[in-house]
Amino acid sequence: MKKIFITICTIFTLVGYSFSQPIQENDYLKKSRNQKTAAWILLGTGVVLDIAGIVTTSNNADKELGNLFSSEQSVNHTGEYILYITGTAALAGSLTLFIAAKRNKKKALSTSFEINSQQLQQLKNNSLYSINYPVLTFKLRF
Repeated sequence: MKKIFITICTIFTLVGYSFSQPIQENDYLKKSRNQKTAAWILLGTGVVLDIAGIVTTSNNADKELGNLFSSEQSVNHTGEYILYITGTAALAGSLTLFIAAKRNKKKALSTSFEINSQQLQQLKNNSLYSINYPVLTFKLRF
């Protein structure tokens, strides 16, 4: 009984995947919009983190100059490095997302598939007949 249940579930799963729709033009456009939004968020975050690192570095530079001729220990720069690294990583991530968004938008505008029903008119026995038939249309835009 258990094997029959697993077999039936497997068959329904395979049949469900076989009827899945290919990615359409609207899907590429939506994906491009989402990637562009995420890229702008990462860009803003990266700029803010890098500016925070610069401000922190300038504050600590004044302390370093004050400690130059004294025997006090130097300031720890770990926080500044973390701000710089995460800010630069966010900027790099935003750049790759902008490129991916452009590529997906280009894909959406370049190709499209449509399934339509068209009519074919035929002359048969001195009368005109209309026959519906399915048509698969592939459009390439340059």
